[in-house]
Amino acid sequence: MSPRPSRLACIDALKAVSSQLIVLHHLAFYGPMSDAAYSLAPDMLDWLSQYARIAVQVFLVVSGFLAARSLAPDGRLAIRQHPVAAVWRRYQKLVMPFAVAILISIAGAAIARTWMVHDSIPAPPHLMQFFAHVLLLHNVLDVDALSAGVWYVAIDLQLFALLVTALWLARGVSAEGARAA
Repeated sequence: MSPRPSRLACIDALKAVSSQLIVLHHLAFYGPMSDAAYSLAPDMLDWLSQYARIAVQVFLVVSGFLAARSLAPDGRLAIRQHPVAAVWRRYQKLVMPFAVAILISIAGAAIARTWMVHDSIPAPPHLMQFFAHVLLLHNVLDVDALSAGVWYVAIDLQLFALLVTALWLARGVSAEGARAA
């Protein structure tokens, strides 16, 4: 049996196209640029604001596929560590770039507030708001989002934790079934 390829061209292509659709959706839907550009291409901006967000579902499916592929390549949980450790590793992998992106977003919003007033520009954040985002609890704590789409990172971690837990529980159940037989 030949080893599995580490990269899948189809998955990479889906991620590339989806990432660009999300960027275009945000440009078409949020901020003063979308208001100004609407008169130039209303049909295209309507389509992008309405349908390009389907790319989020593509990311969720691809993320689940890749997580299952790495966690259970043969249909059984392959990691030796405790599930909490696997989720903690995933949290660290997600939150470091997320925190940097949030800081860049805060700085960008601060600069934008000096140039214009627009309802898409968030108010200056408070420290607890930043920590709620870093802990991925901003929606749970009902804290205003510091940027569009930040909810996705929390959902990604929650779905990963659910997958790890389900695989871990299934491993325990299958081990008990094998002992009983």
